[in-house]
Amino acid sequence: MFAGFARQWTPLLPLSEVTSKPRREVLAGEALVIWRVDRDTVAVLLDRCPHRGVSLSLGSRTQTGRLACSFHGWEFDSTGGCARIPLNPGADRSRRGATALPHRQIGGLLWVFTGFDPDEEPHVPDSLTDPGLVRFVHHETWDAHWTRAMENMLDYPHLPYVHRTTIGRFVRAKQRPDSVLHQKVETTEYGYELTPWLDDEPPGATLRWYRPNSMLLNTMPAPKHLRIQIYCIPTEENRVRMLLISTRNFARTPAASPAFDLFNLKVLHQDRAIVESSDPVEVPPPGREKSVPSDKATLTFRAWYLRNLKES
Repeated sequence: MFAGFARQWTPLLPLSEVTSKPRREVLAGEALVIWRVDRDTVAVLLDRCPHRGVSLSLGSRTQTGRLACSFHGWEFDSTGGCARIPLNPGADRSRRGATALPHRQIGGLLWVFTGFDPDEEPHVPDSLTDPGLVRFVHHETWDAHWTRAMENMLDYPHLPYVHRTTIGRFVRAKQRPDSVLHQKVETTEYGYELTPWLDDEPPGATLRWYRPNSMLLNTMPAPKHLRIQIYCIPTEENRVRMLLISTRNFARTPAASPAFDLFNLKVLHQDRAIVESSDPVEVPPPGREKSVPSDKATLTFRAWYLRNLKES
């Protein structure tokens, strides 16, 4: 299960999109069913009924919050336990449950663990849990392997080229024909923090990698707060959900939000054609591509992925 992405915490969807209607979602190749049991409780099961293997997402939520299979009416609670077997009141239900997955509700997101016994909790930036920040949330699906999308989000050297009309114009303005990009990569408990700078210019933005599949870009020094976080969530084979979350502590009026939101979407969409054109689709082993020193941040991620996740 979850080939190439096992035993990882990842957001799946914004919690606002989880309703009482059972919903099928694919995470790292595995079909899941999610639904809201009540206002405070969400359930996540493998999308297979243990009785005859049909999709549980075809079923419906009962008045008590259980999920009733559409085939024979078997009912399952939020833990996957079998609560009712119609026409068989004496049947032993203890060994006829569906399979539940560990999940959390944090920062307005539904987090799912791609395994059954997590040994740590999700690493969640404080920007996602601060209710005082203005927030924009958007997601879309690209035809790409999640590792290519992740490397792109960690790749600082492409800014003055792919994003020359948006966030890259600030780098491009300082770049000379003989400029050198320096990068400091510091290991953290959640992944790493990258500090890039050009020539003798002082560092500006900082970037964080949150294992396994997120990038956080901090574009302004305190006390101003403007952060862009992107999660590259594997869904079906060679498809990735790009979950974008931006937060800020200024320009709080509703009239200001459309300009910020459209700008963030423009930046995201400038990456799409590049990422989807990658060949091979998945990041390859060392030596298959011709890397240079400015690839330090992406190679750090690639080495971790090939060593820890690819065969998981």
